[in-house]
Amino acid sequence: MRIKKNKYLRYLLVLAGLFSLILALAGKWQVAGALWVAIICLLPSVWVALRTSYLGLKIFCTTALITQVITAPVFYLQADRYAFGGHRPFGFTAMEALPIFLVLGLFLWLVACLVILCERVVGAPVQWADASLRAGGSALSAGAASRQTIFVIGIILLIAISLPVKLWMFEMGIGLTGAPSPQLPYRLSGILFYVFNSVIPLCIGYLYLKTHRKSLALALIISVYAVVIGLTAVSKGIVLLTIAPIIAFAWLDRRWAILGVSGFLVAFGVMVAAASREIVHISDGLTTGSFTGLGVLGTLVEVMARLEWSPEMLLIFADIAGRVEGFQGLLLASQFNPDTVGGAWAIFAKSINGNWADLGHDAMHLEYLGYTIPMGFYGVAASLNAWMLMAANQNLLMMLPFVLYAALTFVILEKMLMRIAHKYRLPLPLAQAVLFFVTLWFYTGPGTLEFRVLFTLSIVFGLLPALRLGHISQPVRIAME
Repeated sequence: MRIKKNKYLRYLLVLAGLFSLILALAGKWQVAGALWVAIICLLPSVWVALRTSYLGLKIFCTTALITQVITAPVFYLQADRYAFGGHRPFGFTAMEALPIFLVLGLFLWLVACLVILCERVVGAPVQWADASLRAGGSALSAGAASRQTIFVIGIILLIAISLPVKLWMFEMGIGLTGAPSPQLPYRLSGILFYVFNSVIPLCIGYLYLKTHRKSLALALIISVYAVVIGLTAVSKGIVLLTIAPIIAFAWLDRRWAILGVSGFLVAFGVMVAAASREIVHISDGLTTGSFTGLGVLGTLVEVMARLEWSPEMLLIFADIAGRVEGFQGLLLASQFNPDTVGGAWAIFAKSINGNWADLGHDAMHLEYLGYTIPMGFYGVAASLNAWMLMAANQNLLMMLPFVLYAALTFVILEKMLMRIAHKYRLPLPLAQAVLFFVTLWFYTGPGTLEFRVLFTLSIVFGLLPALRLGHISQPVRIAME
C-alpha cells in the first residue's frame, strides 16, 4: 500500500507541510522539527497497519500518530509551562524528541508486523464486507429509519431520567473523578458511578446510531447533556465518551453542521470539566475531598468567572488529544527508572492486570513527577505506550513482551467481536463503534478492570453459540426487531 493511495495520510502530510512552513516563517524551527520527527518515526507503523485486515490495529497506530502530531508541537510551543525541568530536564530541541519517538515507532511497527504474521497463520477476522453483516446492518438501519421517533424518545427519556440523578450525585459527592465517594450501602456508589457515567452514555450512543443522524437539534441536546454530566463528574473523559458517537458519525455521514456544533461543545465541555476541578477538589496535602456547595449551576458560573479568555484557548483541542495521550506523558515515561517500583516485569504485569503488581502510589509519583500527590489522585500516564516506555527505558528488550501482548490482544479481540457481529447480524456501524471503543480503552487503560471485563465478555460471547429465540412467534420477533 502506497501513501499516495491513502487520502488521509496525504492530507496529514499536506497539513503538516503547511504548518511547518508557518512555523518556519515564525522562527519556530525546533517545533517544526519535532513535528516531523513524530511523523517520520510513527508513520511506518501506520503504513504497515493499514495493510492488515485488523481495524483495531489501524485505530491504535493511527491514534498514536494523531495525538503526537497534535500534542508534540503544542508542547514545544508552550515550553514556558513545563514544570518538570528540575526533575526531567528537557531543552526543547527537535533531536531530544527523536529517542522517544524512535522507541515508540519501533514498538508500534513490531506490533503491526506481528499482527500481519498472525493474520497469515490464523487468518483475518470476519470481513467487514461480509454479506450477513451487510444484511443485518441494512435490516436494522431500515427499521431504525421507519421508527425514528421511538429512538429519539428513548434518548430524551434517558436524558430526562439521568439528569436529576446526576445532579443529586454531584450534590452528594458521588462519582466525582479524583475525589472519594461517600460509603453507601450495597456498593451503590460504584453502581451509580458506572451506570450514569458509562452505561447511560453508551445507551444514548446506541440509540443515536439507530436514528437517521440528521437532526441538528438532537445532536445539540446530546452534546449539551454531555457538557452537563461532564461537569457533574468533573471528568473530561465522560464528555468525550458521550459526544464521541455524534462527532464520529457526523464525520462519516458528512454532516458538517452537526460536526461543527458538537466539536465546539466538546471543546467547551472539556475546558469546563478541567477547570471545575480547581473548585470541586479540595485537599489538605494528605487526603482529598470535594466541595459541591455551589451546586452545578453555581460551579459553572464560578468556572466561567475564573476563566481567562485568550487566543491560546484555541489550543483546547490539544488538551483533548492529550486526554488520550500527550507528548509530555511520553517524555516523563521515557526517563522513568523501573527499579524504583519493583522492576520492569512488575510494570508489565500491571499493564495486563492492575491487581497483579502494587507499584506503590508514592513511589510511582516520586519517580514520575518528582513529588507525591494525595491518595485519590493519579498523575502518572497509564497508556500501553507509556507502560512500555517505562519498562523498556533501561532494557530495550523489555519492549518484546509488550509487543506480544498488544498483538495477541488485537487479534483475539477483533476475531471475537467479528464472530459476535456475524452470529447476531449486528449492523456494521455498531460493530465498528464497539471495536473503536474497546480499542481506545486498551490504549488508555490496558490493565484496568473495565478493559478486562470488556475483553473477557468479547471472548465469552464470541466462543459461545449464538442464543436462538426460535420459540418466539414471528409477530413478536418482528416487534422486537
